[in-house]
Amino acid sequence: MYIETYGCALNRADTRLMYTVLSRNGFQVVDSPSSAEVIIINTCTVRQDTEERMKQRILELSRSTSKRGSLLVVAGCMATAQPFTVKSLAPGSVIVSTYNVHYIHRAIIEKKDLLSRPRMPKYVVEKDVEVVGEYSAEVAIQDGCLGDCSFCITKYARRSLLSRRIEHVVEIVEKLVRRGVVEVKLAGQDTAAYGVDIYGKRMLPVLMEKLSRIKGDFMIRVGMTNPDQLLHILDEFVEQLRKPRFFKFVHIPVQSGDDNVLKLMKRNYTVDEFRNLVKEIRRKVPGVTIATDIIVGHPGEDEEAFENTVRLVEELRFERVHVAQYTPRPRTLSAGLPQVPSSVKKERSKKLTELIERIGLEENSTLVGSRVEALVVSAGERGGLDAKMFNYTPVVVGSGEARIGEWKNIEIIEATWYDLRGKVVEEQSG
Repeated sequence: MYIETYGCALNRADTRLMYTVLSRNGFQVVDSPSSAEVIIINTCTVRQDTEERMKQRILELSRSTSKRGSLLVVAGCMATAQPFTVKSLAPGSVIVSTYNVHYIHRAIIEKKDLLSRPRMPKYVVEKDVEVVGEYSAEVAIQDGCLGDCSFCITKYARRSLLSRRIEHVVEIVEKLVRRGVVEVKLAGQDTAAYGVDIYGKRMLPVLMEKLSRIKGDFMIRVGMTNPDQLLHILDEFVEQLRKPRFFKFVHIPVQSGDDNVLKLMKRNYTVDEFRNLVKEIRRKVPGVTIATDIIVGHPGEDEEAFENTVRLVEELRFERVHVAQYTPRPRTLSAGLPQVPSSVKKERSKKLTELIERIGLEENSTLVGSRVEALVVSAGERGGLDAKMFNYTPVVVGSGEARIGEWKNIEIIEATWYDLRGKVVEEQSG
């Protein structure tokens, strides 16, 4: 078997789950689709351009598997939200929804689509399954969310909030740490909503407290938290985030700096509420990294609304920002509203990106010439080794200067808007 994965941390966690389930049922992993009897593509469909890439890749794999007599399995969000589109591209494929990835072996053996939602959520059914990881691993603590954003197609793929039980998450993290994982990423569509479905209340701080007790030399990064949910547990969340076990990193998507646009998006918070949330976290967690997401050109975003977003970015100077141009998604409310012209979206995206890169370079440049301590977490995609500071700021060092899992003192010699470049100056254990 061969698996290709696209999209978010939840998809990557689902892929690890599929690897584990298939390995336990006698399937062997190969490195190339050309030598695989079964090819699985774990899809994403969050944006229109992403959907087009998925369509092209599904079509390519469908032609290849048909010619060789092998099986194509399409999983992930596109398979779940747009199964008819998938079947039109790959009639001979087997479709497996996000709710059924733990039954992937049955789909392959029986050559049968698994689209309906099972009686038991996957995080209960796969209780005894270990997540396969290396030095860095995603652990999905929940799936779905409590929101109903007007622009989002993912809600059709991961509709209901499904949380893993606390003891289950703890067990998985303990196993990962015993196998040498040094960075655990808690993944979810909205980790701040964790636990509402099974405990009746938001339990992320309780989970964090339990995870902080696990012995070992590793760090935890908490995944995306939506502002409206985080507001309910802010004090307890910050108390746990301050503990040494956690990277001082919070991902809170604002999406727009304009209240009218936020209402159209059905985001359930105001700009002031978001601003106060960020300021309170920064006040209580020195040096914290605030990451956010912004959608440019959503219906209803006029020039004034866009400038409100620009002003918010200038004011809060986020350490990390992901900018996406709005694209209409099938069956969403926003797709039926009057659209912002593509040329306007492109120009606004360009302006905002230039601002973000300027702020990032200014902030990172203040560290050039200093020494920082960072945990080496993985091999770099473009060579060298990737390390993370206490606040998850990325630092790239030479591949011969350290080993994965080591804390190192690093002299910063160069800064980009996105990361830092440095050299190890002395041995340091963490």
